[in-house]
Amino acid sequence: MAINPRNAERRRLSIWHHLGALIAVVILLFYWAFHARVVAEGALMLAFPDWDVSFRSCWMNPLGGAWVSDIDMIPVDGTEEDAYHFDSLSIDVPILQYYRSGASGKKRKIDLSAIHDIDLKFSGGHGTVAWPLSSELAIFGNASASPFEAAGCLDDNVWTADEFASMGLSVKPTSFRMGWHRDGDVLKIEQSLETPGAGRVDSIDEFNLVGSRNSEDLELAASEWHVLDQGFVQARNNFCAEKDGVSTAEFVDRHVASVQRALRVGGLEATGTTDAAYRKFAEHGGSLDLVIRYSPAIDAAVSEDDDWGRWLARAHAELVVDGQTQRVGMRTVSAQPLPADSEDKTLYSIVQMERSRSRPAQEPETAASTVTKATGAAVAAADPATNAEEPELLMASPVEAVERPDTILDYRKLAAEKGQRFMVYLKGKSPMKVEVVGSEEGLVKVRRYLRSGWLEHTIARAGFERAVRIH
Repeated sequence: MAINPRNAERRRLSIWHHLGALIAVVILLFYWAFHARVVAEGALMLAFPDWDVSFRSCWMNPLGGAWVSDIDMIPVDGTEEDAYHFDSLSIDVPILQYYRSGASGKKRKIDLSAIHDIDLKFSGGHGTVAWPLSSELAIFGNASASPFEAAGCLDDNVWTADEFASMGLSVKPTSFRMGWHRDGDVLKIEQSLETPGAGRVDSIDEFNLVGSRNSEDLELAASEWHVLDQGFVQARNNFCAEKDGVSTAEFVDRHVASVQRALRVGGLEATGTTDAAYRKFAEHGGSLDLVIRYSPAIDAAVSEDDDWGRWLARAHAELVVDGQTQRVGMRTVSAQPLPADSEDKTLYSIVQMERSRSRPAQEPETAASTVTKATGAAVAAADPATNAEEPELLMASPVEAVERPDTILDYRKLAAEKGQRFMVYLKGKSPMKVEVVGSEEGLVKVRRYLRSGWLEHTIARAGFERAVRIH
């Protein structure tokens, strides 16, 4: 039977077409797998720069992002005993940003100006590590999400979720969320840590991007912490009180005294109203919300300084405990580092040791405590009306009087002067008296003074010449 040459040629073309399509699919799948791994490595480097992180597998989300399974983490300076594990991770990135992403996960510096929106959602968390998952959550337990979780206990420094059953708590695996959202020259970093049945904490930091815009060129403009206790606080109080042979009220005294000692390491002391507000949370749990705004913003020089008083001099804070709002009072004192032989001791055992050395006849314990950030901001408060002599504002450190420039020429720095008043000079326009509100979509937002009151609007970068401070 004769074969039509045209049919044979068509068959050969059809085979090559199918083979070409198959090769294209294989290449596309390989690219997707490779790109998903690059994005996963870069995201984990951004989230945990001081950890060794590995994972078993990852898959690409065609709409942007990736799914990752079995994430294992160990602090760079830690051991295998300091491991933490998440069952899964979902990376959500806008699709265009995802496909433009080519940054290798091995880079140690990340161009933050390339970030618009990134969300990491970890689930199924558990482990024995006492190292905090992030510096912003350094004072919170990795499992309890509670501030200074074991302070006041005689023999305990930290707990894992596996130990909560002995406290009478029934908890679910820990979840952890991190998000980066950039709007112009403003970057917000959001974090949320929750162990259902124990507690939850949400953290929001707002940064101004400056200089080369990598992770080392940030100015902290505002910080927030929102704490919701879900049963851990009272379970902790009862557990430690019974274990140490004291009443629950005495343990709370020990807890707040231990927190006070932790603050003195950084040269801080809470006022009486701050004590009272944190004591209320330490006794009953509930909710605690702290919002701090810095003016001027905390730059690298202040951030790296061990003197927390320099933070206080720039901080304006508000505290809400179970719905009661008030300003925060703090003051600076001489820094008191922990003793050299205290590495394996708990905070309260250090308090006991120091009291026995300095006062053979011990005085009754006093309550002084606060909620603080590892980088230096600290808070807590009660009703100022009950103690009129207490200051309503964060007290400036006597060590440093913040120097504010009289004239600002850099448009970006004007947004950091929230609450300050200036005479602003714009190209081709008459000077105007304004109060800085902040920034929105990269534009400085102000209230302009008029005879009838204040009018809120924005100042364009292109028209800005200078701003002269009004004293």
